[in-house]
Amino acid sequence: MPKPTISWNKNAFYNLRRGPKVVRELESRGRRIAAAAGDGFAVDSHQGARRPEGRWRVTVFAATAKAKRRNATDNTLVKALGAGRGR
Repeated sequence: MPKPTISWNKNAFYNLRRGPKVVRELESRGRRIAAAAGDGFAVDSHQGARRPEGRWRVTVFAATAKAKRRNATDNTLVKALGAGRGR
């Protein structure tokens, strides 16, 4: 019996990773984390380089000096990560 071979459609995976529902869900999670972290935190969303994945990335970061200090002393973003889980 010959061994079956699998041929992956890499373009389909690429399109799935950047689909509107995936992007909407990731951005929603990023906004929830930023809201839980408090004032001064922002969200950035973009597609990564296609080498070969091209995954969508959402970054939550401290946008103000006050937020940067608060994050450095209190680990604000680490504590706010739970807000991005589930609904």
